Formats: sequence, C-alpha cells, structure tokens
Amino acid sequence: MAMRHQGPVRGYRSPSADNRFVWVSLLAFVALTTLLALNHVMWRDEVRALSVAINSASWGDLVRNLHTEGHPIVWYAVLRAGYALTHSVLVMPVLSLAFAAGSAYLILRFAPFPTWARLLIVFGAFLGYQFSVVTRNYGIAILLMIVACILFPKRRERPLALGLTLAVMANTSIHAAIGSLVIAFVWSMDVFNSINRPALLRAPAILALVIVVGGVIVAVVSARPSPEMAFAPDLSTLDLDALVRKVLMDPGSSLSGPGYANVAAAGDLPWTQLGIDRGAASRIIVNVALLSIAWSLRKNRACLIGMLLAVLGFSILFRAAYSPSLRHEGVLFFLLVSLCWIACVEPAEEADAGRQRRIALGMLPLLLTQSLTLPVLVRRQIIYPESSSKLFAQLIQGTPRYRDAVIMAEPDYVAETMPYYVPNRVFMPRQREFHYRVYFDEVRRQKRLTLGGLVGIADSLTCATGRIALLAIAYPKVFTDTAGRVTLAYRGADFTWQPADKARLFARGKQVAAFEKAAEENYRVFEIAPRSGSGCAVATGPR
Repeated sequence: MAMRHQGPVRGYRSPSADNRFVWVSLLAFVALTTLLALNHVMWRDEVRALSVAINSASWGDLVRNLHTEGHPIVWYAVLRAGYALTHSVLVMPVLSLAFAAGSAYLILRFAPFPTWARLLIVFGAFLGYQFSVVTRNYGIAILLMIVACILFPKRRERPLALGLTLAVMANTSIHAAIGSLVIAFVWSMDVFNSINRPALLRAPAILALVIVVGGVIVAVVSARPSPEMAFAPDLSTLDLDALVRKVLMDPGSSLSGPGYANVAAAGDLPWTQLGIDRGAASRIIVNVALLSIAWSLRKNRACLIGMLLAVLGFSILFRAAYSPSLRHEGVLFFLLVSLCWIACVEPAEEADAGRQRRIALGMLPLLLTQSLTLPVLVRRQIIYPESSSKLFAQLIQGTPRYRDAVIMAEPDYVAETMPYYVPNRVFMPRQREFHYRVYFDEVRRQKRLTLGGLVGIADSLTCATGRIALLAIAYPKVFTDTAGRVTLAYRGADFTWQPADKARLFARGKQVAAFEKAAEENYRVFEIAPRSGSGCAVATGPR
C-alpha cells in the first residue's frame, strides 16, 4: 500500500477562487433555511435536548442526565451556554441555522469538487433541512466533520488540531463518533506511506490519534444508557455474520430504516405516484450510489476501506441501538462525502489529473437523489408540520383562563414540546410529578395506565392545584373504538380503555380542540376544570 508522493494535484483549480459564487450561493442557502425555520414547528426530540440542557441543576448534573438521553455532551453544552447568555429558547434554532450556514460556507469555499457537486451537497435534504431547520445535535457534527476534511491535508504539520476536532466531533453523537473513528483510520493508513510515515510516528501525531480514541470512549461512556432504559441496545439479538453478508451483498437493505429512510434520502421521493415500489426503488438507488462511490475510490485504498467500515459500522449501529432515521442516515451521507473529499486532496499513487471529476461523478447518484428530495421535505413541512405543539400553545395563549392551566398528555412524551412555546407547568401522569421530560425506564414510571385512571389523575391534579388541567390524548382509536389497547414506545408500557372509561372522560372533561394535521404529535385536548366544594376529594382512579 506504499504511495509515491506526487505533490499538489495538477490541472485542478481550487473552487475557492470564485468568491461571488460562494457568497451568492451561501446567501441563497441562508434565505432558504431561515424561511423554512420560521415555518418549522418544534417537536419533542428537539425541545427535550434544550430542556435537559437548561434545567440540569449544574454541569455535573447535566453529565449525569446524559445517560437518559443516549447522546454525548457537546450539543447540550452549547445549548446550556447559549441559553445562559441569551435567556431565550430561540438560541436553539439560531445555533442550528448558524452551524448549517458555517457548513455550507466551508463546502462552497473549500470542497475539492466541481460547482455542481458542491451545490447538490449544500442544497439537499440533509444540510438544507435535516441539519439546519431541524434543531438537533447532528448539525454541529457535520460542521466539525467538514473542518476535519479541511485539516486533513495539514495533518503532518497540525496533527493536534485534527485530533481535537475529531474528538469533539465524536462527542456530538454516537453516529459522529463512528465517523471520527473512520477518518482516524484513514489517517492511520499513513503508516504504509513512506512519505507520511515519519510524521505519523512522531509524538504529536500519536498523541492526536490517542485523543481521538479517547474522545470516542468518552462519547460512548457518557451516552450509554443504563440497562433499564427502553432504548438500551440489545446486542444479544445481533447476528453479525448475517449483517456483514447483507452489507456486502445488499447494503441498501442493511441501511434502510422506517419509511425507507436511507443514506440517499430516496425513500421520500414520490415513487408510489409513478407506480414504483418505494422500498425496492430506495434499496436499488442506495446500492447503485454506494457501488458508484466505491468504484470512484478504487485508487485510494485507505478511503475505500474506510467507506466499507463506515457502511458496516452504521449498519451495526442501526440494528443494535439507533433506528435509522433520515437524520442518522445523513451523518453517514456526509461521512461518505468526507471520504471522497479526502481522496480528492490526497497525493495519488499514480498520476491522476482527472480524479476530482471522477470522484465527483461517483458521488452523483447519492448527491442528486438527496437534492431532489429537498423540495419534497419542504412541501411536507408546509402542509404537515412536525407537531401540533404550536397550535396547542396558540390555544393556551388565546384563552385567558388557560394561562395558568396544567398540561398533561398521554402518551406523556408528546407534552415535552410544550415548554418551548408556553410557560405552563407540565405534569407527567405516569411519573406522578411535574417535570420537563419523560424517563424512558422501567423503574420510575407507571407502565400500565387506563383511560379512567388518566382522567382520575387529572381530576386529582385539578383538586390539588386549583387549576384547569388540559389533557391531550394522542390515540385516535380511543375516539373510534369502543375498547382497545395501545402499546407505547417504551418497554412493556401500554394504554387501555373500556366503555366506562370513555364515559368518564366525556362526563368529566370537555373537548376544546382536535389537532390532526401534523406529521407527529396529533391529539385531542380536553379541559378538566377543578371541582367545587367537597366534590374535590376523589381518588386517582385505577392504575
């Protein structure tokens, strides 16, 4: 695997030369994402991170809270520091847009790809929506990944800068931690390069790689949930041999997630309107895209092996711990782009003046598909907001008697969004406490709950506080089926109802709203007013 040093690639003009292109494109990106963000409705996973960051009693308490979140500390630390400076929840979307704009600028300014490739990367489903408008911890990971790509050619002179960047990147998410390991692996392949080997074996480079590994270990330890958590990984069910075979034979299947989410964002395209099976189309596109990238990387064996490790690592992560949602697939998307970036700027084993164009063309199926998906996501957001939380907040703000009402919900986690919009206290009925988040464990929460019991809890709460309870129920079947049972998203928890339970709900509560147009978090809201006089001494109902 020894490489001959060829020096700078000839015949390739750096895209950073055209500043007008960079700034006009960046302005268009900022305008687009800002407009989308103004229309965006927060949902529970976004607000939960902010609530944990600002409600932790101390930095030490924040570190302890990470074990219930499944993510490392960087995003929470940034939110906590930002909120301490501004005292505004708007710090979350502003930071998300700022990180995305920084990523877009660096790609447009420094990426060693043709103009069309840089535009497709920036104006795509991932950076144009998932890592900008949606305010999660993944956007800052992408910014750090791009910084690592820029630093990679300078690793011989500045190894610690690259090592620290990868270590911090690892602590944005477990997905980014895999990315840090993959890029560090490509770096370690300098040991087979007679030119780069001396720099790699010096103390600064060794220390930098140790820092990367240490950063990954800290990320895994801090984010690892305790065994009783509902989302704790269960490695006993993982058939690694079968998964490796699937990755090699059909990676499009191994990387597929709910709603056919995948690394090319192909599952969101309107295949059904064209009479095409969505699952088959998505799988084929991912397989073609990965094969195309692998072929383009064939002359850089370190990056090619890194790509295989990335696909295998994410496949294991998706099957063992994290559901492969589009935001998770997007981290893999940018990791593949990063490997192609590194392959473009690294000295080649042999003269290869056209490799930037060849590698860019190899990425074309991946880039084009996720770029075509962006308008689909934009249209969906306009028609179907992520949550009903903003409409619920408008109901509260527009009704004077609701200004001090207590918010309840079943499932209780849909109420986690509300603190972003209103100051009303939130009561978690399965935990029997006022709180800003749900504990997804098997110890601190009531696993089985009936509709009658839920109404009883709301009834007792109004008696104890003297305030109206606004009860949001997010199960449509409660209102269509005479009796039934719903299994919740955490282990062993369910919700049941019988005719007597429904009668109790409608006798005690008054429906004041029905929110049914969101992509997530739809519910009907019932007002349960405090009883007067001695009628306030009621039980909490069946558990």
